[in-house]
Amino acid sequence: PVLIGGRTSYVIRVTNQGTAADRNIGIVASFPNELSPIETGGDGEGVIQGGIVTFSPVTVLEPKRFLEFTIKAVAVDSGSTRLRVQVTSDMLKSPVIEEESTRVY
Repeated sequence: PVLIGGRTSYVIRVTNQGTAADRNIGIVASFPNELSPIETGGDGEGVIQGGIVTFSPVTVLEPKRFLEFTIKAVAVDSGSTRLRVQVTSDMLKSPVIEEESTRVY
């Protein structure tokens, strides 16, 4: 839970569990209206446009390796929310979508 005006952080970890290198790993995070992204970090450069954070694609992710991306956000309105993260790559036939719930008071 986060209080209105409070900050929280999200860590997105992408692991190549396969035996071949994957290429062009892309991350897009969509924030609900109750949270506003304010800062990015980690293994790629993030661009914040409103409630959408897009990380520049990572060229190669070797087998059994992982990438970590961080996003800091501030709570701006109360409610039960969900951050939606989409991961794409050359080896994925369709995007992997994960959601993280956050309660803002």
